[in-house]
Amino acid sequence: MGSWRQRIFLAWVGLALLGCGEVGETSTPGGGSVPVLPPMSGRTIVYQPSDEDFLNPERGFHVAFQLQEYNDYRTVRSGGWFGLPASVVFAYVSLYEYRNSDIPQSYLNHLRGRLENARQGGVKLILRHYYAFPGKTGPEDAPLDRMLRHIEQLQPLWHEYQDIIWAVQAGFIGLWGEWHSSSHGLDRPESEDRLVQALLRALPSSIPLQLRYMEDIIRLFPEPLSSAQAFSGSDQARVGHHNDCFLAGENDAGTYSWNQWDAQKAYLERITRFVPVAGETCQVNFGHYRQACSVALAELRRFNWQVLSGTWYQPVLDRWKREGCYDEVARRLGYRFRLVRAIIPEQLSRGGKLEMGLEIANDGFANPVRPRPVRVLLRNRGSKEVFRFPLNADPRTWEPGKTQALVLEARLPGEMPAGEYEVLLHLPDPAPNLEGRPEYAIRLANVGVWEPNTGYNLLQHTLRVQ
Repeated sequence: MGSWRQRIFLAWVGLALLGCGEVGETSTPGGGSVPVLPPMSGRTIVYQPSDEDFLNPERGFHVAFQLQEYNDYRTVRSGGWFGLPASVVFAYVSLYEYRNSDIPQSYLNHLRGRLENARQGGVKLILRHYYAFPGKTGPEDAPLDRMLRHIEQLQPLWHEYQDIIWAVQAGFIGLWGEWHSSSHGLDRPESEDRLVQALLRALPSSIPLQLRYMEDIIRLFPEPLSSAQAFSGSDQARVGHHNDCFLAGENDAGTYSWNQWDAQKAYLERITRFVPVAGETCQVNFGHYRQACSVALAELRRFNWQVLSGTWYQPVLDRWKREGCYDEVARRLGYRFRLVRAIIPEQLSRGGKLEMGLEIANDGFANPVRPRPVRVLLRNRGSKEVFRFPLNADPRTWEPGKTQALVLEARLPGEMPAGEYEVLLHLPDPAPNLEGRPEYAIRLANVGVWEPNTGYNLLQHTLRVQ
């Protein structure tokens, strides 16, 4: 978090807050720029948007590895694997060798080492555990009791690394862990429901569970998740969706039930504002009209897509490049927060009241579904001492196509040294061990604001404190 003095000042400022938070929003095409801040005094700064495609945590194109095999996660963010920079890794976890036994401690230790390497590499993971993987293993999965036992054994790892696990896919059953072609006949509701319940009990509440088929989600939860239920920690609020044949025909190769896709898509549209959505395109029905840019952009936005494979299925991705939407998809997957304007005072006295406002638009396809703090920082230009002012704001509610108004009212510490202070915005990871790491902080889509060595966003203003 910083020095002991910074921690003291953060605690002091928290006690000194008069009031802060979100005061309104407006909806306009492309994210919106209509002023929604209340009148206040100070300098108004209008920020220049950026079209740059850059990494941000928990969003974007992902790359895929076998967790037990791949070890060099430090190169993922720089594009050292597949030539595609990524902040999210889809990690398969093979359990084939242990389909008839417990997982040995040696293998659990091996997986722990790989998870630790991913943490040190600055990425987040989507995990899918499997037994049968054509081309790598035989076709057999495990009996249900064995799967449930393996879930018990994996539980400590999931809890230990919940800071970097963005989601766990239900997996386990059938080929690729995709809940079909099970050698033990487990691709049926009774077995699937038992697996889901076991996973929800074993996973920490901070890790969402993703299911492949809409009929399974609707069977478990007949009524769509409401805004009142969202982020509540209930079982339903923790279940998201992965589509492994996105745009592959009318029913996406079984993602939607035959002739029920309209109703199931309507259901999905209602829940994806609150739960994680990820997946990949595929080779099924390649060339289908639904793989065109016009359809892809509409569905990515409609279903709030956050993460999509950037390596599979390559011919679909190449089609998007030919038709001209690939770069837009890369920029807009997940959230894309952009500063519109700010109103910040130019001079204050120590112990005085700080009142400032920010407008932030979301130009992405989705909003974040994991919590994240929002902080205004004042950094002394000379000593570099940082004072932190937490905002009562929740980026999970910053929906795409809308502009949020944030107002901070706080009291400066009376012992704050006089001088010039840079004003910054920080959206760090909520995990204490990650909040100081810049690769896990959100970068805003503006020119000249990002500090890569700190993870702070410069608000391009200097405040004088007397």
